[in-house]
Amino acid sequence: MGILFAIICAIGYSSNYILIQLGMEKSKKDNGDLTSMVSAVATVSVAFILITLFRQTEMPLLNRTGFFFYLLAGFSTAFLGRLFLSRGIRKIGSTRASGLKNSAPIFTIFIAVVLMGEQISFGASLGMSIIFIALFLQARFDFKRNGDVHEKDRKYGLLLSITAAICFGIGQAARKQGIIYYSDPILGSLIGSVFALVAFLIFEFYQNQINETFLRSIKSLNYFFVGAGICTAIAQLSFFISLLYTHVSYTSAIAAVEPIVTVILSKIFLKKEENVTLRLSLTAFAIFLGASIMILNR
Repeated sequence: MGILFAIICAIGYSSNYILIQLGMEKSKKDNGDLTSMVSAVATVSVAFILITLFRQTEMPLLNRTGFFFYLLAGFSTAFLGRLFLSRGIRKIGSTRASGLKNSAPIFTIFIAVVLMGEQISFGASLGMSIIFIALFLQARFDFKRNGDVHEKDRKYGLLLSITAAICFGIGQAARKQGIIYYSDPILGSLIGSVFALVAFLIFEFYQNQINETFLRSIKSLNYFFVGAGICTAIAQLSFFISLLYTHVSYTSAIAAVEPIVTVILSKIFLKKEENVTLRLSLTAFAIFLGASIMILNR
């Protein structure tokens, strides 16, 4: 069940990337940050209200430690991670930046094993290794294929993208800790999403851009960005729910296949001429193989 929700998480984040790209084609000067974040908060809020209304048992009091880790998860992923990743994309392009960002599970697994004491079986380690090697080789190929950039931009973009990966890795580990201390994935997602939105608004205010950001978002509501926020909310909820059933190491490894899902969705919805190559097919097969090994050795 945990692996299934991790796959749903990957599909949700991939769908978010596609909808953001479609939205940016419609709104040339807007990257959809505010609209998608508000949409994500609204979606998780609706889910929380519905669950609360139909809850059979009384909701336990919120644990302070769990609350802290949910705040840390939202701040690290939805705010800091997204901030560094978007700036990395501006420097070295989306393919390179997102490829580096997907090294986040390495940092998550390091934290999970060294600091959280998670035990990973040999079979599961083998499955994760197959997935990471396949993603690394595909990212390396994409990195070289997308041309050169200025040396200064390349170094700065690499630093920003790797920093984003570290932030996502820390945030994913914090989600697991939040679940351990207070096992309500919907409330955890809501706390993280709201805190990330507040942090974003404070950042925009500090940059003296908050009025412009609000006007741009309200003037022309972009439904692609709204849809992106809904997909992000589904992905976040799926990640949290996955953590109820399995190790964060396993969830983060499976969720890291989102670049492959993004390529497939791009071909379907963005009508890209790029073919699904033999290399990509082999990468997808290797990921499927690795995931199957992980499922059999959980």
